[in-house]
Amino acid sequence: MVNSPLYLPNYAYGHIIEFQLSDYMKGKNFVGEVERMYSLGRLTPQQWMQEAVGSKISVQPVLKAVDEALLKTQ
Repeated sequence: MVNSPLYLPNYAYGHIIEFQLSDYMKGKNFVGEVERMYSLGRLTPQQWMQEAVGSKISVQPVLKAVDEALLKTQ
């Protein structure tokens, strides 16, 4: 981590991307979606996410999950 200072900020960013992908994949054919996403090729992260899930990289899926969890605890 000392030798790669860009690693730490990107770690949290990767979790946001993973959560958004997982949220998108719910109820979908996993294999078909993964093959479609992998076939998109080499794009910028923002462009890839737009093509993969239909929206830009966003924390909205995380916030939506937090809201749902809070409603369940009430």
